[in-house]
Parts: sequence; structure tokens; C-alpha cells
Amino acid sequence: MSRRRQLAAAALTAVAVLGVSACGGLPSDGPVLEGRRLDEPVGDQVRVLPQAPFDGASQEQIVLGFIRSNEDVDENRETGKSYLAPQSPDLWRWTSEDVIVYDTADDLTMKQLGPEQVEVSTRAVARVSADGRYQELPPGTRASVTFGLTKVAGEWRIELPRTGFGLWLDSAAFDRLYEARRVYYITPSGRRLVPDLRWFPSGSRIVTTLARAQLAPVPDYLGGAVRSGVPAATKLSVNAVPVNNGRAQVNLTEPALKADPIERAAMWAQLSATLSQVGSVQSVGLAVQGVELELAGIGAWVAGPDELDYGRAPVPSFDTALVRNGESFSRIDPRAIPDSTVGRKPADTAHKDGDPGAIQSGWTGLAMSVDGKEIAAVGGDRRQLARWRDGRATVLPSFATELTRPRYDAAGYVWVGGLGPNGRGGLWATHTDATDAALAPQRISAPWLDDRRISSIAISPDNARLLVVSTNAKGHDARLDVTGIVRAPSGQPTGLAAPWQQAEPLTLMRDVVWLDNDSYAVLGRIGQEDPVRPWIGTVGGGLDGIRRHGQSDPEDSRLAAVPGAVSITTVGGAGGIMIVTDAGQVLARAGRTWPVVSNGTDVLVPGR
Repeated sequence: MSRRRQLAAAALTAVAVLGVSACGGLPSDGPVLEGRRLDEPVGDQVRVLPQAPFDGASQEQIVLGFIRSNEDVDENRETGKSYLAPQSPDLWRWTSEDVIVYDTADDLTMKQLGPEQVEVSTRAVARVSADGRYQELPPGTRASVTFGLTKVAGEWRIELPRTGFGLWLDSAAFDRLYEARRVYYITPSGRRLVPDLRWFPSGSRIVTTLARAQLAPVPDYLGGAVRSGVPAATKLSVNAVPVNNGRAQVNLTEPALKADPIERAAMWAQLSATLSQVGSVQSVGLAVQGVELELAGIGAWVAGPDELDYGRAPVPSFDTALVRNGESFSRIDPRAIPDSTVGRKPADTAHKDGDPGAIQSGWTGLAMSVDGKEIAAVGGDRRQLARWRDGRATVLPSFATELTRPRYDAAGYVWVGGLGPNGRGGLWATHTDATDAALAPQRISAPWLDDRRISSIAISPDNARLLVVSTNAKGHDARLDVTGIVRAPSGQPTGLAAPWQQAEPLTLMRDVVWLDNDSYAVLGRIGQEDPVRPWIGTVGGGLDGIRRHGQSDPEDSRLAAVPGAVSITTVGGAGGIMIVTDAGQVLARAGRTWPVVSNGTDVLVPGR
């Protein structure tokens, strides 16, 4: 049987906790007090307090009341436990099992399986793991759980599954109770911070939760691509990270002493970057078993990673893009106001410094190196890769078929996807300084791509992660994965870490580009009859324009569809997105719309 949401809502009481103060104007004296940081989330003022079970409640009311009690912010969840039979509280593992995020607009459905057993199901839109990983679920996914019911002192109570039960939260509750925070790691060579987005419960223990997450091992999808300065087996020596007067003291166990000065600085940089996301934290100190640690020349407290010369990779923005039309090139300013609906006057003409000469039209899928001095392209039959520098073309030896658009990384390597001689999918890379004898691209180890067909790749600004759009051998089962790039000490890419799927609601994808160190834009669609449009997503955070209840937002909240869109790039962030269509038109973003800014088949931006 299916019940309206009013039944579930009847099982709780909403209490608005409001701060009220007299309105007497601005004070004329007194101390200057520090306000909230600009990036600090403001907590929701409405707290939902679940109602305990009432005498004579039906099986349905008990089950729905328990599900709604999952919204309780009480750390002990005493109200929720009051719905359970005596043997079940230990099976309620709300901190160690997955959180299921279900459709806010969808009723919970109950099916009677027997006199003392019911199945509860709903449309699930996401799953959050115990370590904070948010996974979007494909459209139409349903979650179900079977509860036993037994009488305790004459009242119905729930027997949880023997395998345990985590939390079920509707999307509105999830948005209210959880927040996205980044855990930071370090590139193997250099001092770049690489973010790993997680979702954690809001509240007073968020600093402790973040510290514990930072001390855990590097996640699988970044394995070998990043490192952590935290020695193995290091944990919190006490179950809390106190914050006093803006200072967060992280007290660690003895394995932390194994870190040499360089690793200790890396560990401090990671913890300060991660914990300083919380507005109450102004500096971070480390201690081992209560004894403060110090860094030479710094002291015992670090205000942020920049104090230790660590930081996130810069993301350059450009005023112009190079557009190829036929065999000629021109520079345009995609942010200029168009003077017609057909196009806009080029910002400059071709053949300026750094621009190529003519590239025959048979070469397609052009890409530009990070320094803007080289262009790569694939042959029209997608069997050859060539590079142009200083007006001279170099055609590389054949190594694969069905080649994708090349991409350059910041280490000077040009990447391309394709099918090897054995018919297996894969990736290859070669350095722009390679001698004639070493021109042939080297295959990158990624066994999970063997049975896939790569459509598009994109390399993150920090040079540590790769986005891969691929399908199965028949061109179906499109998916977008993010994976860490494993490199040799020289910087040569040698392998990929495990994949972590993103943008799961999309069933078709054509091209992808990084917008910054956290977000990307992908051309795709949800349903078979839907138009292709650009979607903006965050790695580990889902797609914009997709509500967490699994449906598309209204049309006016998404970027407009672009029929015939085949490639996407950006001159800088989400506002600088440019799209090429199969009709040979170049479009640039203007709010939600896509005015035509030029005619062309390729848009070249350094490193994208």
C-alpha cells in the first residue's frame, strides 16, 4: 500500500529555533567582532524534532515514524531507538552503514509481506558511504528494506534486518543535515593540493570528522596519483579535536612521529587546508599524545597551507580562443557582446605569434598544448596522430585506431584514447620533446578500460586526475569516470587508478572539460528523447540542474539545450564555456543561452 507524505509528516514535530534580538540600531561603541567567513555555510534555523511512538500506533505509523526519525540530529538517536524492538538498536548503524537519499516528492511505499513483516521502498537518487562518498544513482533506481514487527508491552516495534540498517533521508533532510567538505592530498612531486569532496553530517563534531577523514588512507580512485604526509596507522589519540579561540588542536597517536620534516610539513598542510574550511578554525596545531609538535621557522600553529608553500593548482583564464574554420584560424573574444546573431567580429586575425599555419582539413579534433606553442590532431580516419609546432607537422607512427581528440597535460605530454592492435580500449601518451626514436606514444596501464571505447578525456589543472567518457563495445552504457593519474618520477604518465563513476543520471555523453579543480562540464542527456545539453557537475557532488530527488529541475534552472553539440571547452570556468555543433557553428555561453559567435569546427584553448 502507498500512503501520502502527510502520514510520515504526522510522525514529527517541526520546531523553529529563531534568534530574536531587539532592534535598536547600530551600536556606537564596543569591540569589533569577527563575523562569518564568506565561504562558511550558514546552518538551517529549522530543526526537525521527531516524535516518539504513541500508544496504539499501527504498524504503518511505527515504520513511517522510524524512517522520519532518521532526520534526528541527536547523536544518540534515542527517539529513533524507541521505535525498535529491544534486540535491534545494535543493528542500527547510522554511522557505519550507507545513507540512502530518496525522492522528496515520492511517497514511501509499504508492502505487507506477512502479519509481522513489511517491505518499505522508494525511489533512491543517491547513496552516501560511511566515509562520505556521494554516489548519484541511475534514474528509476529503487531502494527497499524489509522490517520485522513484533509486539513489545502490547505496542508494535521494529526488528531491523540482521545485516544492519543505516539511514534513509529524503533529499530535503539530506541537504539540511549534510554538508560537502574537501579532504586534501598532495601530488607526489611538488606541493599541489588535490581535493577529494566528501559529504559529512553538519554539527559540532564536523572538525573531528574531517580530521579523522584526513588521517585515513588515500582513496582508491586516487591511489598512486597522490600521497599523504600522514604516516600509516596514525589516528586521533582522543575522540575529539577541540577548537579554542580559533585554534584546532589535533592530538595524534605515536605513529605520527615517523614523519620526517618534509612529511610533517605535508601532513600539517593537508590538515590545515581541510580543517580551515570550518569557519571556527583559524589555525591548526599538531600534538602527539598531548605533546605539541613544531615546524622549524613556523612554530606550533599553522594558519593555512600557503604558510608552508602548499596550495591548489592555478586555473588560468583566457581572453580569447583560437577558432579553426576550414584550414584557417582566427582569434575571437567569446565574452564580447555579439553585434549580430550570426557571429561576432574576430578579436584578432590568424597567424599571430603562437598561432599555427594551415592545417589540412583532413586533420580533426584539434587540441593546444598548455604553453600554446603546439597543436595536435587526429587524421580523418582516426588512425593517425600528428603534432604541429612552429609551422612544422610531425606525423607519429601508427599505434591505435578510433583515436579521440588529443589532450595536453601540464607536464608536457599529449594524450589520446583509442583501440589498440588487440582491439582493446586504452590511452596513450607521448612527450612534446620526444625525439624521433621515441615519438610513438606509450600505452598507459588501465585494465578497467580494456573493454571500453573511449569518447573523450580531460586532464585536471593539478595534473593528478583524469575524466574519461566511455561506452561499451556497442556504443551503449555511457559513463563518466574520474581516476587518478599515476606518474613516473619524470612526470611520464604510466597508469590510472581505479575509476569512480560520476554523472550517473546521464545516459549519453559526448565530450567533457574541467572547469576548475573541482568541477567539470559534460555534453549529454538523460533520456533517449531528451536533447543534448551541457551539464555542470562537481566531482563527488553530482550534477547541477538535477535535484537530489532524481528529476531534472525546471527548464529555466538549467543551461539551454544545444542540439547537434559535439565538443565543449572553456576559456575560464563555467562562464567561459564554448560549444561546437555538427553544423560548424561555435557557440559561447551568455547566461543560460548560446549565441553563435563564429563558424568553425574546432575551438582551441591552451591545455583544454
